[in-house]
Amino acid sequence: MNRQIALIFIAILSLCVYSCARTEAGNSHDTRLADEQIRYDSGFGAFIEGSRTSVDFSDGGKVLWTTDDPIFVTNGSESKTLYVKEGGSTSSLLYGTGTPLTGDAFYAIYPALGASIASNVYSTAIPTIQPYVAGGFADQVFPMVAACGEDRQLAFKNVASMLRIVPAAGDFAGQTIMSVTVSANESMSGPIIVNYTPDQTPVVTCSGAKSVNLVAPAGIAFDTPIHVVVAPGSYTDLQVSLLLSNGLRTSYEAGSVEVDRSKYRTLSFSAVDRYVDLSASGTANCYMLKESGSYKFKADIKGNGVTTSCGLEASTAGIASAKVLYTDGDPFVQGTYSYSDGYLCFETVTGTLPIGTAIVAATDASDRILWSWLVWANRDIADVTLSDGTTWLNMNIGAHQVNFNPLGFNGYYYQWGRKDPMQQAKGVGNVLDAPFSSHASLTDGSLANSIANPLTFYGSYRISGVHIADWCTFDDDVKIYDWWNVNITGDGQISAEPGKTMFDPCPDGYHVPTYAELNNLYNLEKAPGPDFGALIDEKLYFPCTSYRSAGISAGAWNNGENSRGYYNCTNPKETGDRSNRMVYRFWVTPVGSVGVTDSQSSRSVALTVRCIKD
Repeated sequence: MNRQIALIFIAILSLCVYSCARTEAGNSHDTRLADEQIRYDSGFGAFIEGSRTSVDFSDGGKVLWTTDDPIFVTNGSESKTLYVKEGGSTSSLLYGTGTPLTGDAFYAIYPALGASIASNVYSTAIPTIQPYVAGGFADQVFPMVAACGEDRQLAFKNVASMLRIVPAAGDFAGQTIMSVTVSANESMSGPIIVNYTPDQTPVVTCSGAKSVNLVAPAGIAFDTPIHVVVAPGSYTDLQVSLLLSNGLRTSYEAGSVEVDRSKYRTLSFSAVDRYVDLSASGTANCYMLKESGSYKFKADIKGNGVTTSCGLEASTAGIASAKVLYTDGDPFVQGTYSYSDGYLCFETVTGTLPIGTAIVAATDASDRILWSWLVWANRDIADVTLSDGTTWLNMNIGAHQVNFNPLGFNGYYYQWGRKDPMQQAKGVGNVLDAPFSSHASLTDGSLANSIANPLTFYGSYRISGVHIADWCTFDDDVKIYDWWNVNITGDGQISAEPGKTMFDPCPDGYHVPTYAELNNLYNLEKAPGPDFGALIDEKLYFPCTSYRSAGISAGAWNNGENSRGYYNCTNPKETGDRSNRMVYRFWVTPVGSVGVTDSQSSRSVALTVRCIKD
């Protein structure tokens, strides 16, 4: 019985490899089995203890070598690449060229490429990108080590593990799997170090990538076992992501998974949900789309759920339905948005994803808006990493393009502390288009009303003739510092670390930049942009976006040679009573100058937002 279990394990772990690809070195030996080469290594042999290249299922799951498998062998001072002389058995003579290796001990690594050995420490790698092979895994992706004395018999030990992934089609019937990505919080592929002597178990340490990508250009049918070679270890937050033939992605969260050396772990799941979860890695107030598909995101969490001094609960209860509040650009949604089991779901049009945006809301049974989000479809959204190591989005939130757009599609405007985007395009005759109306009153300008009316611009207001430089009506005693950064607890803090909150308008993984992050741009190389604006490090462009003014008319929108660009910052600045509630803002000029200031920007003024990566 134990023998049967062992044979079954070997069969599943190793599995058949029918790769038509050979290494260049292997091919060079296919037709050069000269007598002197065979005689050279006539006494050098290798055998496998529960490993790899192919399996003879007709003989109870016996593991076999494949002809010309390349093996790195050293005697401690000289090294050679030797090759399996003849496949089809669990043991084989090895052959090579030149002078034979001599010595009292020999050490070996399979595969030979990139291998090295020093003082019982073996260095090799598990490929981060692995080709799919039906029923098994590809040649030279499953490393082994061996050591022997003058008997010259190398007994190889496995130093890798395997994930056996078996996805069921569910709602994806008719689709095939084009690639599989496995990721976790720990390194699972790339360089590995193996400490090993024949009298001990190999100890494997991986210092490479935290993911493995298995590619299958011809596609993989659902319900087919898919084998991914990984380093042994304990993995947390392990996820399996499938790219389907229709361009959609679907993910499975496996949680904590442990895989031992020379063993496998089966992950079976059903791809029953055809909607890709945009909020799988974290919830936010903005979700980016770069390709067509079926999507969903969590609707019962406000923003990222991090509360501020406003005292608002992080969760949203009583959601009954979803609706669209505003769209611009090209229509990219097919049908409508729907609410189901805590998620807002939608499908895009097929083919190339159009460029556009939509503001969508979750509503209760009385059609009252409980929370709203910006869905931003633009296949050109990308990260830009600067010389100081910071990474930024290449365009403003909601923008249609990177470069200056004379029609105003350079990004939505945001009043400081609000999650809600205000109109980004210039209206006819400098009058803002409905429904982004301007409204100002002491009663209506509240946090609750701003959430229930996300398209309403709350301009500055007056109390007994005193101008209030704020969109939200609070008493003088109420101080607001942390709505976009939970780490800001006082007036004028310019050194606070980032701390994203439920009101931050940026997508997951990004945040509204702090004073320090924006001010540091001044220290980098600056030049005029391709149109009107500043180019940082010759690759990050900030167009001149002007602003939306704070007054009741609140209709200012300017472009051209004399307009500046203004960008939001997380840091507020109070210089006295409510008539001086200001915020820091980043500015750029048409000739490429940049800076950060707190002057002439009240909290009612709406500025564009450029997000920086967490």
